[in-house]
Amino acid sequence: MKYDLHLHTTASDGRLTPSEVVELAAEKGLEIIAITDHDSVSGIEEASRIVGKYPQLRVIPGVEINTDYISGEVHILGYFIEYQNKTLNITLEKIRESRVGRAQKMVEKLRNLNLNIEWDRIQQLARGESVCRPHIAQALLEKGYVERGGGITDTGASGLCG
Repeated sequence: MKYDLHLHTTASDGRLTPSEVVELAAEKGLEIIAITDHDSVSGIEEASRIVGKYPQLRVIPGVEINTDYISGEVHILGYFIEYQNKTLNITLEKIRESRVGRAQKMVEKLRNLNLNIEWDRIQQLARGESVCRPHIAQALLEKGYVERGGGITDTGASGLCG
């Protein structure tokens, strides 16, 4: 069985839309995928609609929730979630709002180091609901402050493309 249970879309820090992730998964011959965007479930509906074109493929609704822990961050993956649950969505919205505040602080710290990136550009790069570190990294890359490598992938779809 071929599967990938940790995929991000443009609903968080992925570079592919939910439809594109499903299409690429089908093209790669996967049988099961999980859409697990950071603190967002907004890509699941689109992925669930398009997967009907690919009877060999199943989409598991999921989410990746980031939380702080004593020694750093912990990333919690949830599968088979009730992604339309109102309480879940309110909670995720609060988490995303805290992400925005954190990202804005990062941008300010970068400006203090004379690395001037624009908040508007980061929001454009985010496209989805979640503003994540890769969006800040992409803005730094565009300004020529860093070179490609390390944390920025070309697909943004976790292990989907190897």
